[in-house]
Amino acid sequence: MTLRTRWCAYPWDFVDAPDAPARARDSGADGIALAAAYHAVRAATPTHPRHRVVEASFSAFYLPVRPAIWRGQRLQPRRPGRWVDDQAFEQARDAARAAGLEVEAWIVLTHDDSPEERNLDYRARNAFGDAYPYALCPSNADVREYCATLTSETVQLSGASSLMIEACGPMGVEHVSAHEKTSGAGWTPVDAQLLSVCFCAACERALAAAGLDVGRLRGLVTSGVGRGAEHIEEVLGEAATAVLDVRAGARRQLATAVADAARAQGAVSLAFHAQATRWSTGPFAALLDTFGLADCFVFPGEHIDASDLAQRSRGERIGAYISLLPPESIKDLVAQWEPTLRHVDDLYLYHLGLTSQSRAGAASLLIEALRRTKTPRPSPSEASPTRLE
Repeated sequence: MTLRTRWCAYPWDFVDAPDAPARARDSGADGIALAAAYHAVRAATPTHPRHRVVEASFSAFYLPVRPAIWRGQRLQPRRPGRWVDDQAFEQARDAARAAGLEVEAWIVLTHDDSPEERNLDYRARNAFGDAYPYALCPSNADVREYCATLTSETVQLSGASSLMIEACGPMGVEHVSAHEKTSGAGWTPVDAQLLSVCFCAACERALAAAGLDVGRLRGLVTSGVGRGAEHIEEVLGEAATAVLDVRAGARRQLATAVADAARAQGAVSLAFHAQATRWSTGPFAALLDTFGLADCFVFPGEHIDASDLAQRSRGERIGAYISLLPPESIKDLVAQWEPTLRHVDDLYLYHLGLTSQSRAGAASLLIEALRRTKTPRPSPSEASPTRLE
């Protein structure tokens, strides 16, 4: 398979920035993954001619919100605030295409930052009763309807035939957007997994339907946080399998609804953010079991063995999501990533608007090196059966 390369980009990276398309094209990239629905972010814009920081203070849809489409739905997208208008995606898309760049729409689903703590019934909630206001829970039917409609509208209004889909699953305890103040808690990876088990009303019903005593499970989780267990199964025992099954069922329902909505509107390529480990939550949820829906699985580059994942897939493209941001030094970027990514089919570079000119130069070297040394992928018939960890 031929290596495809895309810069991740926000719409405001291109608005009033006439040099941005050429910057992306001249790096050797084939196109951009352009955010159509995105969570809150405070973004540096070091190469933009008119500003240096954009603060998007809540999740927004960067295409027109059509009231007739959303009428009657409990969850609805928000138009962007003063930082940019809802025509920004279209302006950026047109500028990129005029420069010869392919445009893929990038949507974030269950990571949803509200301007106020509203609709908490739809949000994830841990065993202690703490709500995660940024995390829509896919166990809720209204959440799945919202995500499917958002996907459908993105395909219709963006004019893009391919989508990169982020956060198509449970978000978990890590927010990765607001000023995160949790690092001093001393939580282990197992603690984070326990704090990511959802006890919202929809999940409690699903857990009970799976035969679990929800009260007992809650007690296992709350007593397990901070205990020092090496594996979450040590804490949950036999309940671990049922918890995973409930989570997988909700995740599969969400991914199916999203894929069906996209295909119904003519989308021809769907790239899902994913991780291979079963307990993964967040932007890259555990989606490697979502076969038959994805055309590409996009993995966080630092967490993958690309050659192994190439064997796990059943013919889907394998993508790597590579951050060019600090703390990595520029001189180490190519040496760090080139050996890992030789089996990768799609390379997503994070992030066009956030990176300095020198880091964009490093991206050019990386693209050139990968295209020179890329190892052919095995055919689907040669791929070994999927193994989940």
